[in-house]
Order: sequence, then C-alpha cells, then structure tokens
Amino acid sequence: MPRTVLDLLQSPPKTLDILVHLLDKKEMKVSEMKEELSLSPSTCHAAVQSLLGLGLIFKREDVVRHLQTYVGLTVKGREIAGHLRPVSEAVESTLSSLRAELKSIELRERTEGENRRMLEILLILAESEFRIGDWDGVESHGKRAFDIASALNDSGNVARALRSMGEMHFGKGAMEKAEKEFAESLSIRMRIGDLNGCSGDHYLLGAIKEKRGRLHDAFRDYKEAERLAIASEDDVLRARAGLGIGRVLAKEGKYRESLARFKESVEAFERMNELDELPRAYTCAGSSAFYLDVDEAIEWHQKCIDLARETGDLRMLGQGLSNMAGCYNKKKEPKKALRYLKEAARIFKVLDEKDMLVGMVIQMGWARSLEGKWVESENYLLQAIDMARKHGLAYELGDALLNFGIVNMDRGRTQEARRQLEEALDIFKRLGNQQKIDRVNEVLSSVSR
Repeated sequence: MPRTVLDLLQSPPKTLDILVHLLDKKEMKVSEMKEELSLSPSTCHAAVQSLLGLGLIFKREDVVRHLQTYVGLTVKGREIAGHLRPVSEAVESTLSSLRAELKSIELRERTEGENRRMLEILLILAESEFRIGDWDGVESHGKRAFDIASALNDSGNVARALRSMGEMHFGKGAMEKAEKEFAESLSIRMRIGDLNGCSGDHYLLGAIKEKRGRLHDAFRDYKEAERLAIASEDDVLRARAGLGIGRVLAKEGKYRESLARFKESVEAFERMNELDELPRAYTCAGSSAFYLDVDEAIEWHQKCIDLARETGDLRMLGQGLSNMAGCYNKKKEPKKALRYLKEAARIFKVLDEKDMLVGMVIQMGWARSLEGKWVESENYLLQAIDMARKHGLAYELGDALLNFGIVNMDRGRTQEARRQLEEALDIFKRLGNQQKIDRVNEVLSSVSR
C-alpha cells in the first residue's frame, strides 16, 4: 500500500511524537526533548533527520552555549503538526489501550476466548507497526501471533501472521525470509480455499521475484494472482496484478504490450475511484510510454505527481518526479530534469526505497552528462552501480552500466565503455529484455567503429 503523510511521519519511530511535541514551543534543546519524550539517542537522531529531510523542522547550533543543538517547527511543519495532533492523540490512545489490554490478558491464565482476543490484538499491533516501519515491533508481535494462532489451529490467522512477518522482511530487504513466509502463507490459504488471500500472496511473491530479476517466475505469480482475483471477483486485486504483469513485460522490452496492460489497470482503478492505487498505475504507464512517445509519458507522470501530492502518497510522488526527470533528460532538457530530481532527492532520502533511489541517481548522472559535467556524472553513475550491486537490483544495475558506458563512449574512453556495455548486455540477456539488448548492441557497434 502507498505510504501516506501520516504513515511517513510515524517512521522512523517517534517522528510524529516529536512533530506534535514541538507544536507549543518556538524551539527547544534536543537534549531536553530526548528526556521529555524518553527517546534513545539513535531514535532521536533518526527521527530528527527524517523531519529535517522533509522540511518540517529547522535545526540551530548554539556555539556560545556549549554547542547546544535546538530544533523547532518550520511554517510548513507547524501547519501539518496542527492538523495531525488530534489524529496523533487518537491513534496513540487506541494503541495504548490495546497494549494495556494485551498486558492484562498476558498476566493471567487465559480462556480460549481470551487467547483469540490476544491474537487479534497482536495482529492489529503488528500491522500498525508495519505501516510505520517499526520492524522490531512487527517481528515481536507477529511471531507471538503466529505461535498463538498455531496453538489454536487457526489457519487463517496463521497465514495472516506469516504475511505480516513476510511484509516486514520485505521492507527490511530480507527477501529470502520474506519469500519463505509468503510461500507458507500461500500454502495455508490454498488449503483453506481463501482465493482472495492466495491472490495477494502470489502478487507479493511476484514482487520479490521481480526485484531479484527472476522475471519469468514473477510473471507466473502475477498471472496466477490475476486468475485468482478474477475467481474471487476482486477487481482491485485483478488490476493490481495487471500492473505486475505490465512491469515484467516492460522489463522484457515489450513496451506496447505493457502499456496496454497499464491502461487496463488505470481504467479499472479510475472506475472504482481507487485513489491509493492510481499514482502507481499512472507512473507505470508513463514508464512504458517513455520508450514509445516521451510527450505521452510526461502526461502520465504529471497525473501521478498531481494525484500523489493530493493524496499524500510521498513514495509515488518521488517515483513520478524521478520518472519525469528521465523524460526531460531524453528531451535533452537537463535543467528541467534537475528541478524534478531535486525534489525527488528530498523524498528518497527519507523513504529508503533502494530501487527507486538507484533510478534517481542514474537520472542525476544522465542530466550532468548532458550539461558536460563529466566528473559529476561519473560520480553519480558509480554510486548507482555500487548501490545496485549491493542490493541485488539486476535491472537497475544493467541500466546504470548502460548509461555509464554511453558517457564513457562520449568521452572517448572506449575500453572502459566496452567493459561496462558488455556487462550490461549479459544482464539484459539474463533478464530477457530484447529492447535493452538491442540498445546495448547498437551502442557497442558504434564503439567498434
């Protein structure tokens, strides 16, 4: 699901607490804030850095008074904090009540009914913690929910706990663990005939395999997710599976087919007024249109940007901005591209979305090369390559190597360009992306000349 402003301000933990705590103060010492909110140094630092990155607080160093650091709300931060304080108080009150009830139940010998209530509370807490990126909380509550559901022979909630832990591991980048948990959840749901749940698990398995470059396996999972969504008459899951299918087709270079798929999903989401799903669908369509008609791609990405701003979906706002920059790079308008990339960079510093961040860094390198700033371009592209290797992002690695090869070719560094292009070619052959294979071969042929 897309992350809303409220979700984002709860991750890292205590971010929303700090924002609301500062509302009644002009500014305050970070040391005093840590004490008043009982924050550990690492929690405080992560939350403050997140709020600084979003432009919601300012930081001031008082060198005269023993290097004290002060923080306070910006105008934008004060406005948002004012709107969110009632929500923050209501959310915290509800979660506090659930934690208190959980503690009360834990302290006594439980009936089966109380065990079922405890299970429900654990799952609610795990799912709320997932939304704010509190991975330790998800793991703790998810494991306990799994144990209780297993003891109760409650297969549906065993699967629910497994999915919760799988989503947590997916968010942490522990893909092998996530794949195992989603597969176990799927096996249980198949056994109990939960078609809707099976569709969701197949989609999540497809997403893991897509990220790891196993496109054929991902395609099969997305197709099965679509089939089961049709069988369970869930149009949202069907359209979401269509996006997955379209993404795989795009990574295989089948841009017309993928664009047709994306348009089907867009039409479905628009018909159902699924505003949470539409920004992703718009930018997916733009990503395929990029290879067919860059002006059409700009129209799709603008739709994504506009709706993401309206709904507070910062993840997709960042994606739309980065993709829009790619369009202007293609049109050889690097100044426009850099304007979009500057805003995208602020968002991605907070979101920790590795594949999106790599894509944005590639666009930065491309824009700088168009300006003739070769050293800056090289630094960005080296950073993209290192990140893609570190996080196992095959498609992004191939794209970074292709772009770096082109830059080196333009600079007359043919030996280095050939090495990078040949590695990119091997990657795209493994991924089965014929369009990218043709593009690399085209560049390689010009290197040979």
